[in-house]
Amino acid sequence: MKAIKIFLINLILIYGTFYLQGCSENREGEHGKVLVKIKVLDEETGKVTPVMACISSVKDGIAYVPPNGERVDSFSLTPVFYNGIEYKSEENWIGPVRRMNGRGDNEDRSYVYEDLSSIPHWKDPVIYQTTGDFSILLKPDEYKVSLEHGMEYIPIKEKITVKGDEEEVSLTFTMRRWINLPAMGWYSGDVHVHHPTTRPAFKQFLMEYAKAEDIHLVNVLEMGHHLGTDFKQEGFGETGRTREGDICLVSGQEGPRSTYGHIIGLNITQMERDTTQYNYYDLIFKRLQMQEGAVVGFAHFSWNGCDLPRGFPWYITTEDIDFVELLQFSKINAPDYYDYLNLGFKISAAAGSDIPWGSTLGEVRTFVYTGDSFWADYWFEGLKTGRTFVSNGPAIILEADGNFPGREIIRDRGFTSKIEIKALSHPSIGTIDRIEIYNNDGLVHDHVNSDKLDVITIELDHTLDKSQWLTAAVYCDNGAVAHTSPVYFIVDGKPTWNPDRAPAIIDKQMALIQVIDDEEHGKDVPDQEILDRLDNARKFYRAILNHVRMNP
Repeated sequence: MKAIKIFLINLILIYGTFYLQGCSENREGEHGKVLVKIKVLDEETGKVTPVMACISSVKDGIAYVPPNGERVDSFSLTPVFYNGIEYKSEENWIGPVRRMNGRGDNEDRSYVYEDLSSIPHWKDPVIYQTTGDFSILLKPDEYKVSLEHGMEYIPIKEKITVKGDEEEVSLTFTMRRWINLPAMGWYSGDVHVHHPTTRPAFKQFLMEYAKAEDIHLVNVLEMGHHLGTDFKQEGFGETGRTREGDICLVSGQEGPRSTYGHIIGLNITQMERDTTQYNYYDLIFKRLQMQEGAVVGFAHFSWNGCDLPRGFPWYITTEDIDFVELLQFSKINAPDYYDYLNLGFKISAAAGSDIPWGSTLGEVRTFVYTGDSFWADYWFEGLKTGRTFVSNGPAIILEADGNFPGREIIRDRGFTSKIEIKALSHPSIGTIDRIEIYNNDGLVHDHVNSDKLDVITIELDHTLDKSQWLTAAVYCDNGAVAHTSPVYFIVDGKPTWNPDRAPAIIDKQMALIQVIDDEEHGKDVPDQEILDRLDNARKFYRAILNHVRMNP
């Protein structure tokens, strides 16, 4: 049985690698096919740019891959990423052929998507990385060429007709921006990527992948579990960084990973791991936070996945969690986010693709304001303090009295703050449906885009009667979304919680904590360390409850 299992695993790796390399040996003169040469240029530079691509039949939607035009009957699977992908600097090299639509099984893409597209605007069956200068042999027919270069460029979807009387066809496409967020000081990043970096060719794959997806900071996480780690990193700190222009790869960790949720440590100088105390996350939080510049987050918040509700209600009370993955797998979890903000926690919004369970790098991304220049340290500092918005398509910029999200703004009661929200999108990315602005009392303002505008600016005079957080979101007609971290108004020195809503939210946290307590007491030998941590969390919530009752 063991031999059969090993054989099947090797078969998956070989089959995945077959598609990964795209059958790079060109079978010249394949009967009945026409050589189609494709070159993709960046409008700003005029140079060839790496892009993500899919070439499919208009008639039946079947996808084909360079260079020989093989039909895609299956997808690159997760074992290919565990094993590591080596970039090859050749014209017709392509990256993994990734599933973008249809119900996944966690081998081709996460089951969490359900029927949602991995990228809302990308309805094609697959996506794969190209150099931007490649060729493909195609039988005479009508095809759709789909090209994508991240969220700030207009995706190309163009029909071409390959005629049988042609021996060769040359096509040139130009990627054009619809927005330039770096010029506005906002740089994109993915907080959750898995791939080894122990070989130069592995790092070059990630670097070229980032170029194709136009993403600036890639956090490559070594993934831990009770028995060891996967996706090994060459090193952490300076040895775990690779920079080329304004693109940077930075090594981090995902761990601990247990029934209490998954922890992310970014910008770390060393991996923190102790299997003798694996479920005592607070110890890891403290060790990570002691590393200069480190940022600590909770993964999978967007869909309450990987048992997150079990651990989060009590580990958030350590106040050592800087961010949550608010957006992932095309899902966003604003209600729970608002609940924790309403208890006075200050948590940055982040987004991570979780490749290889996510389909492609940066399919959701965290935009961080770094100002006039980009550097990884600036990006991490902005993430930690909350100068962020998350997106899988549109952009949203929130300013309160000229301050971006994450800022604490001290004001007197009765002060009228100037709130400006700018939402931006492009029809090919998603048409803006509505904009919503929330604070700790709920919906402050909503705007329905009945005129189908691509840019909407909302200006509000917002009078402050108490301390509060305030955030904004834009939703598109295809499910694409962008959501900011909050700004925090401090009035009369009081916390930004909601005294009216806090009791019900605390009751919910107490009930979730009690579930763990009951499970622990049901064991032959309960873990007293876990029980003590549950008690500490209860004390934390009771202190909030007492405070809000005494200071309504």
